[in-house]
Amino acid sequence: MFSPARLRVIYTYGLTTDPTTHIAGCPVMILYLVRPSAGGIQEHLRLLLEHFGQHHPVKLAGPRSGTELLSLQPDQFLTISGGFTPASDVCAWWQCYRLLRLLQPSLLHIHGFKAALVGCPAARLARVPALVTVHNYPAHRVAAAVLPALSRLNGASEIRFIAVSRALARELSAWGIPAANIKVIHNGIDAAPFEQAGRQRSYIAGDSEIVVGTVARMAPQKGLSHLLQAAVLLVRRFPRLRFILAGDGPDLNSLKELAAALGLSERISFPGYCRDLPSLLGQIDIFVLPSLTEGLAITLLEAQASGCAVVASRVGGVPEVIEHRRTGILVPPASPGALADAVAALIENPALRRSMALAGRERVRKHFTVEQMLKQTGLVYAEMLADRRCRL
Repeated sequence: MFSPARLRVIYTYGLTTDPTTHIAGCPVMILYLVRPSAGGIQEHLRLLLEHFGQHHPVKLAGPRSGTELLSLQPDQFLTISGGFTPASDVCAWWQCYRLLRLLQPSLLHIHGFKAALVGCPAARLARVPALVTVHNYPAHRVAAAVLPALSRLNGASEIRFIAVSRALARELSAWGIPAANIKVIHNGIDAAPFEQAGRQRSYIAGDSEIVVGTVARMAPQKGLSHLLQAAVLLVRRFPRLRFILAGDGPDLNSLKELAAALGLSERISFPGYCRDLPSLLGQIDIFVLPSLTEGLAITLLEAQASGCAVVASRVGGVPEVIEHRRTGILVPPASPGALADAVAALIENPALRRSMALAGRERVRKHFTVEQMLKQTGLVYAEMLADRRCRL
């Protein structure tokens, strides 16, 4: 909540209408920092850069190569890597510190745990407020130990956290980060192109026209091997069923090899990275998210907006999106049998498939819009900038 002092500053500087325009009479600049990333983080960043870049200078700092940022090209390059590499991380920290001293941004908005391990101490030394958006559970346990210490080092008013789900917020609190420093802001999407592409979908009975699919980064935490094992069980019951596994990543070749070994090559296509997700999702009738860990998957929202019926693992922030048996079916993680049974239930009951798909689309329209996400993020910016103005 805003204190009276903060509200006075926000009102004085016009932050209620444009929360990040000026502070202390100077234009606000936001520097975004990202580790090597793809998928949901990339889309989230794109939305932030496009929206807030309409009002004031924004810059993106990230790695030069191997980023998989695709459409997002950093303005400033850092030697930040995806794994925990102390020597490289110290170099990236020094580069980040020098960049902060050069640009003197009003706020550093960090995305991902690895970027936070580099950016938070650099921001502390450069006296720049830092905001960390936590998109997923950390790949390295070092984050659980280091981030709370960095939070205390930077001070309560100097570092804040955005968690994309309540589940991630609880995780941060369990690490010792003060709840007052954590704001839950669910991911949001522009549903219109997905609704348009999925408008012609028919909810028919039988397996001959049914396509089961997913869109995900091909990485271990996405649980895609369990989906392939579920596919073996499903094709025994529905011999003409087809599958689409779209996306790229380190496990792509091994997943293709597993599909061949399971005798699924004729039933599954791997189209790789897709630049036209609305069209792809428009071809999928039942979307499956078999993740082992998940913050709050943007592709899950996109699939629901397109009118797919959804089966998803009950992990992380997924239950905050899927209302079990109303907007989708939740199953235990790493359970091919449960995945197969849930998909089969939707194949055999087109009325259930349709009702869940329509309820899911309506839920996305109401609770997971890009407008809500951007507005709430802007309010966090406003509070942090107001705090900084009060200290000047």
